[in-house]
Amino acid sequence: MSEQQNKDSIIKRALYASVLNKMIGDLSELEAREILLTNIPAYITSKEHDHAEHTKELYEVLREKVELQHAIKDVRSIYFTNMPSQGHVKDDKKNS
Repeated sequence: MSEQQNKDSIIKRALYASVLNKMIGDLSELEAREILLTNIPAYITSKEHDHAEHTKELYEVLREKVELQHAIKDVRSIYFTNMPSQGHVKDDKKNS
């Protein structure tokens, strides 16, 4: 691989890593909204809230979550197949 192709590959990977991190952050926000929507009994049972809107909001959160989960899975499988999964990477030097 030429030096220019190597640089292009590094830049492309960095761009996808940035987008992947943004998607993971968005997914975390949606999960927090889902928890709030489903675990606040006062909101669910309150006469002051429009329950149809509550259902619509929860539906949108769940739909967006599924779309993001699929997108994250696709980006990881297409662009990061040779990278270790997210989380702590085991140090092999300690076991030698």
